[in-house]
Amino acid sequence: MHISITGRLGSGKSTVARVIAENEGFEIYSTGAIIREMASDLGITALEMNELMKKDNSYDLKLDETTTKISKDRAADKLLFDSRMAWHFADSSFKVYLYVDVKVAAARVLRDSRGSVETYRDLDDAVSQLTDRMNSENVRYKKLYNVDNFDFSNYDIVIDTEKRSPQEVADIIMREYAVYCADPKGYAAPKMML
Repeated sequence: MHISITGRLGSGKSTVARVIAENEGFEIYSTGAIIREMASDLGITALEMNELMKKDNSYDLKLDETTTKISKDRAADKLLFDSRMAWHFADSSFKVYLYVDVKVAAARVLRDSRGSVETYRDLDDAVSQLTDRMNSENVRYKKLYNVDNFDFSNYDIVIDTEKRSPQEVADIIMREYAVYCADPKGYAAPKMML
């Protein structure tokens, strides 16, 4: 059984994924890293990459087909998908949504150097860019797949990361993952830890 972690930009997905990988031996598959790499290769920002992906859905389709293939081909492996859409495409995953207020997320990304593809002038600019990017992505996913990433009923657990350390969030995920694996059909989803 795999784990898929999604959530708002700046919610701590990648950091929590690294904690789980280090502590629990999961291998991370990050579509965000792949998208940032594509943007860098094209010499554009992450927001511009999202705009390009709105016009050309081949980027999304390739990422999502790859996610499905990896999840099926490596069903027995300890994989963690750090991805906005893996919850929808990864075969048999424990679906985690990390929530954070956009202002908290903006402050986090300002402190975290993400290279030339994600730059922000100040907190207000970061809030604006993150909001635009999240909304742009969600519109794209609704159009392509008829799903709403912001609908908590899509997930097994929703965790607010604002006042929890990455280690605390990872501990919650692993505890609930064990409960889920023991009885997937009996798991009361979505569990809200806000």
